Amino acid sequence: MSFCQVKKLSMRLCAVGLMILSSGCNHLFYYPHKDIYLTPDAAKLHYSEVTIPSGAETLRGWHIKASGKAQRVAIIQFHGNAENRSTHFLSVAWMAQRGVDVIVFDYRGYDGSTGKPSRQGLVEDGVAALSWFEKAFPQHRRFVVAQSLGGAVAIPALARSTGTFDGLILESTFASYRGIARRKLAGVWLTWPFQWLPWLVLSGDENPVDFAADVKLPVLAFHDKLDPVVPYESGQELYEAFPPGKIRVVASDGSAHTGAFMETRMPNREIAMDFMGMKPQDL
Repeated sequence: MSFCQVKKLSMRLCAVGLMILSSGCNHLFYYPHKDIYLTPDAAKLHYSEVTIPSGAETLRGWHIKASGKAQRVAIIQFHGNAENRSTHFLSVAWMAQRGVDVIVFDYRGYDGSTGKPSRQGLVEDGVAALSWFEKAFPQHRRFVVAQSLGGAVAIPALARSTGTFDGLILESTFASYRGIARRKLAGVWLTWPFQWLPWLVLSGDENPVDFAADVKLPVLAFHDKLDPVVPYESGQELYEAFPPGKIRVVASDGSAHTGAFMETRMPNREIAMDFMGMKPQDL
């Protein structure tokens, strides 16, 4: 193959890579579904609908009521990038069974929430949801539970929020959008040559690693060392950016993504409840 042919092939490959990323970079992070697949009553939990204003948008959510002995503890879930609250609430529904009030909501463009998802838009939704959450539970200890992309939304939202919260629980969260995109491209032989392209087509705004130092809350982070979606190294980069002494990282040898609170991970549930100040007799 001549030099000219190699040059032409390289240019074509770069053009293909740019097309892939520029047309699909948003889809790389947001996969909203409009259908409701499961509601809390299917898990024998009582709930009510909630509406959260976020600028010109309206966010939909559920308040899953604390069952048994209510503990005056509330959590708000920032879920991951796919589907909607109806497929994510089960990962925190067990907390309601332990006496915790649980709020799950959908970002703009997810389920019944208005608008279209965008990086800045989701952070604005996060700030609005935190403000609503504080007002809805003024007498409770309030915690944020954020999973995967939800952590990338919650961290800059908390850094901007003027509210008072008692702690942040993270699960499988990445450090930066460009960084996780590069890792995804590098992990497939077909896209490996394009791993530098995120620096051209993806914004460097709202990266959670850039806001971690401004989050003064106690932080508990769960991450599997063999996480197939968000590599542990990306999470570690983020966790090291929090203020010293503010974060505890539970690094498991498993290979699940956002699987910290599965029934087979009962020790993690107890660690989370202890972090929220729930005494053993409450468990």
